[in-house]
Amino acid sequence: MMSNKALLKWQLVAASSGFFLELLYLLSWGVLGHNIPPVSPSLSAADITNFYAVHHMSILLGQSIAAAVGILWMPWTAQLTVTMLRIEGPFPVLTIIQLMGGTLTTWVLIFCPAIWATAAYRLDIDPSTLRTLNDLGFFFFELTYMGTTLQAFAAGIVGLHDKSPVPVFPRWVNYWAFVTGLSFIPVTAMPFVTSGPFAWNGLVPYWIGFGTYFTWTTSMGWYMAADVRRRIKAEDGVTATPTNKRFPAGGTLEPT
Repeated sequence: MMSNKALLKWQLVAASSGFFLELLYLLSWGVLGHNIPPVSPSLSAADITNFYAVHHMSILLGQSIAAAVGILWMPWTAQLTVTMLRIEGPFPVLTIIQLMGGTLTTWVLIFCPAIWATAAYRLDIDPSTLRTLNDLGFFFFELTYMGTTLQAFAAGIVGLHDKSPVPVFPRWVNYWAFVTGLSFIPVTAMPFVTSGPFAWNGLVPYWIGFGTYFTWTTSMGWYMAADVRRRIKAEDGVTATPTNKRFPAGGTLEPT
């Protein structure tokens, strides 16, 4: 069996994976993939095809990398799950909901770049087909928000019920999880427009949605990592931080 300190070091790696996800996804999907901002849905099939042709290699490389690094949402979700288990206790329905939501979000993050890479794969593709693939990527990316919304809601609820002497998450972080989940709901209007604030490159789905998401991921990841560092110091005897005896570092339930 691994020691508590070894387990905690791996938990620190998992908690930090969210930061690497944000950075690498921004560079791959955003910069190399030319999605800052993304191509407008109001463009004609010919214009979108020309956009893909001009940025062909960059889009292929960016989306290929994004499909790989999107998996980093999985270890981040795993660490959030371990953290929530310590708070929620032996009947962790909210923790399970969060885990399932995080699993679905991971799939979206790795699957959608594969769709955009498919659109860029062949330069001789029919323009209407390419535009359909581009639309599919953005629809799948945006309209499947409810998995992430439920993940955020479950994490916020459990965080607010943390009664330990040193709560893992400040209250504002938990409330921001609700803000993040709610900010995705207006995306439901996206299929009905091709321009304006509700289009996939508009204010609501793109700027507000990504803004709340990145803030939530960063803040929750920061405090998860800080919590693990406190527990590592406690293992070293540097500090005496109160811990939940029912759930040691590895998250294994112990009998009372």
